Amino acid sequence: MDLSNAAVRLHYYKRRYNRAYALAVQWYSLLYQAQHYCIPNRNLFYYTNQVQGVTKNAKIYDTTAVAATRKFVAKAHGALTPPQQTWAKLEAGTQFSEEDAEKVNAYLEKTNAIVFDYIRHSNFDLAINECYYDLAVGTFVLVINEGDDENPLLFSSIPLAQMAFEESVNGRIESAYRTWGEVKISEIEIMWPKIDLPEWMRNSLDQDPNASVAALYEGVVYMHGEKEPFKYVVWVDSEILLEESYWKSPWIIARWAKHNTEIQGRGPIMDALPSIISLNEMARLELVSANLNVCRPYMAFSDGVFNPWTFNLTANTIIPIARSSDGIFPIQALPDVAHPEFGQITSADLRMQINTLLFASPLGEITENPKQTATEVAIRQKTFAEEVGPSFTRLQQEYLAPTLQKCLDVLQSKGIVEKLEINGTIIQARYQSPLVLAQGQQDVDNFVQYCQTMQLIYGEEGASVINPINTPGWVAMKKGVDKELVLTKEELKSALESRAQAQQMQQQAEMQ
Repeated sequence: MDLSNAAVRLHYYKRRYNRAYALAVQWYSLLYQAQHYCIPNRNLFYYTNQVQGVTKNAKIYDTTAVAATRKFVAKAHGALTPPQQTWAKLEAGTQFSEEDAEKVNAYLEKTNAIVFDYIRHSNFDLAINECYYDLAVGTFVLVINEGDDENPLLFSSIPLAQMAFEESVNGRIESAYRTWGEVKISEIEIMWPKIDLPEWMRNSLDQDPNASVAALYEGVVYMHGEKEPFKYVVWVDSEILLEESYWKSPWIIARWAKHNTEIQGRGPIMDALPSIISLNEMARLELVSANLNVCRPYMAFSDGVFNPWTFNLTANTIIPIARSSDGIFPIQALPDVAHPEFGQITSADLRMQINTLLFASPLGEITENPKQTATEVAIRQKTFAEEVGPSFTRLQQEYLAPTLQKCLDVLQSKGIVEKLEINGTIIQARYQSPLVLAQGQQDVDNFVQYCQTMQLIYGEEGASVINPINTPGWVAMKKGVDKELVLTKEELKSALESRAQAQQMQQQAEMQ
């Protein structure tokens, strides 16, 4: 296909968009349910053009899933990218020698401080918090744009209801498309300053300042085999408005977990959705039952004296009835045959399942007099890290590394930092978020058990099999301790030699 012609390229982009959109529509029913019960205020499926202020949670009868999702988002935010903290560290690659690596790391520490200083002063924490809500459902989209000199990093989250995806053979989402719907022409130049509006748009804008286009499309299209394979395209139904080429995608798309035959991810909300729907229905039935118990219906005979259609059941009223020889009143309440204790037990079990699947309470309930020891809390945190470990590995590849690389690219284009490359031949990123440190704690525990085993086998001589020079730095790295608080290998070697000499002199003095 000859893509040198703009009309041909537009047709090509439309065909790929239509195919991706057809696959995305298949997810709408599931995504609608997931967001309706857990994040109703973010639910845009089937209601993308709602007026502001619409009540979206009117049919939510139990908010356990809403609260559990909020806890999951808070834990994911704190475990992956703690707010206002340095959650990754740039280090020299493995091709450097030990001496050269120390020099490179000293420079990278300054670069790392600059990068995270700009991240902390940007809107990253606000935008990524919205992304974690979409991650709880399964997939999120984060866009990193280049801002002005004062705020070079601009982050934004795109709702799932506006997205359609294409997956490449490598298993990653390389192409993605966003449907904007109706957009004012005057806002197009503001959102995309590089767009030169066509003549028909300018004429419409001159006639009506509020003129708009019925639909606008934005996408990142992966073109295999080209030097800069990612085409960033903005178009309307009639023509292409903007085309740019990148060697890396400007959009970051990450998934919690996925199946081989699917494109979008499945998050913990989808795992808990059966229990969430059951609990919501159980709460609805309890409200109906409570309504019947408070405003109980009545059974009545219809005879010549008592007419059930002509009286009001209110206080201080006289109801005429016929004499009954059997002692049965012509009107009586419907008997109560409900068993609320069964509903309460079932609801409690469903709430426990929801909180477990959404990792809402990995440390258990906190009481006024907690009996959990520090060891128990550490074990529970380690268990939590093991449970989300496979998902964290995917997020590390699809989210953390591309985010850090994109931030570096923007700062390099601004001349703030020098040219660097992550996970290549120059530098690599080591993540030090709480979740990573919890995983590193397992390595430290294994090392401690090894030391104890050596002592059981060799006694006091067991310490001789441990490298005293490398151990402190390794433990500090696994525990996330600042290197400034730990002696360097040279300083530690000198201190151990001085200590050995002092012990030898003391022994000689005792012998004399």
